[in-house]
Amino acid sequence: MTQVYSNIYYFYYLNVVGGTETFLYQLAKKFKDYDLTVVYTKADPQQVARLRQYVRCVKFEGQEIYCKRAFFNYGVDIINHVHADEYNLVIHADYEALMKKNPDFKPQIHPKINRYIGVSKRACAGFKAVTGKNCELCYNPFTPEKPRKVLNLISATRLTKEKGKDRMIQLGDALDKAGIPYIWTVFTNDTKEINNPNIIYMKPRLDITNFIANADYLVQLSDNEGYCYSVVEALTQGVPVIVTHCPVFDEIGLKHGENCYLLDFDMQNIPVNDIYNKIPKNFHYEVLKDDWENHLLLEPTTYDKEKITMYLMEATNTYQERGLIDAELGRIPLKGERWETDYNRMCALTGNNKYRARFAKVIDSYTQKEKEERQQSM
Repeated sequence: MTQVYSNIYYFYYLNVVGGTETFLYQLAKKFKDYDLTVVYTKADPQQVARLRQYVRCVKFEGQEIYCKRAFFNYGVDIINHVHADEYNLVIHADYEALMKKNPDFKPQIHPKINRYIGVSKRACAGFKAVTGKNCELCYNPFTPEKPRKVLNLISATRLTKEKGKDRMIQLGDALDKAGIPYIWTVFTNDTKEINNPNIIYMKPRLDITNFIANADYLVQLSDNEGYCYSVVEALTQGVPVIVTHCPVFDEIGLKHGENCYLLDFDMQNIPVNDIYNKIPKNFHYEVLKDDWENHLLLEPTTYDKEKITMYLMEATNTYQERGLIDAELGRIPLKGERWETDYNRMCALTGNNKYRARFAKVIDSYTQKEKEERQQSM
C-alpha cells in the first residue's frame, strides 16, 4: 500500500551546520505531534539523528513520494518524483542581494509550484524583485531551549603517557557517557592530539593565568608530580582542580571535594555528576612558603636590561630549503619574516651553528632603552 504523507519538507543536503537545518529542527520540534516528514538526498548523520527525535526522516533514492503538501527548501530537483496536492517553495534567502554579487544565484522556479513562502519581509521582497512573483510571509519558528551549563576545563601539559594522556581520554569518555556538555582547552606543543570534538588545542603561552582564571577546573592527570605549578596556580586563582592521587598533592594542600577532585590512577568511579553539579567554590588556598633567601647569595644585581642589545632578524630562505623549525618561534619562518632576539641567538642564526648556514640576517640592533625611545617618538 502506498504511503501518503501529510507534509514533506525537502532539502537536498542537510549539512553539519546551517540556517535551513536549524529551521527544519525548530519546525520538527514545534510540530512533532503532527505528520511531518523531512526528505533529503544527502545528510550529516547527526543532523538526521537530531530530527528523528521528533519527525520521520526519509532519504531520497529515486523513489516516488506521495503527500498532501510538499515544501521545497532551495532546490526542486526531485519535484517530478513528488506527487502532491500542493507544492510550496520556501524562500530562505535575500535573492535580490545575492544576485547583485552573483547573478547565477537564482531561485529555482518550477511550474508545479503553487505558492511561495518567505521567512522574512526582506526575503519576500527580494524574491519578488528578481522573479515578479508574490511571496507570503511566514517567519521561521523558534522555541527557546533552556541551556545547560557548559563545563569549562583547562590543561597546560604535554600529551604524554606520564602526564596522563590516556587518563584524559578516559575522563572525556566519562563526561560524554554522562551527557555532560564541556569544552576542554588544552595548551600543548604535542602534535599527537586526542580525538575528542570537545577539546580545543592551543599553543603554549606565558600568560596562561588569564585562561586558568576563566575555567571551572584545571585538569592534570599525571602518573606523578614533584610539585606541579599549574595546580598551584589554579588554586591561587580560586579555580579547583581535577587531579590523580599523586602524593605531593596532599602535601601542597589539596582536599577532595573542597578544592579538588582526586581521581584514582585506574580512572574507576569518576564522580562525573559531582564534578558537574558540585564545583568547589569560595575556598581559601595559601601557597607553601619558600625559603630561597636562605639558599641564594643575596648580592646586588649587575643586570641592566636597558643596556642589553637586542637584534632584529630577517629570515633567509634557508629554513624553507632545509625544512627546519626555528627553536624559538616553533615553526618554519618564511623568507623575509622578522623577529627580535638576543646576542647569542643572533650569532647562531647568522652562521655559528652546526649547519654553518645563514638562517637570518641582522636588520637592526638596539638596547631596550633605545627601543622605548624610538616608540615614544613615533
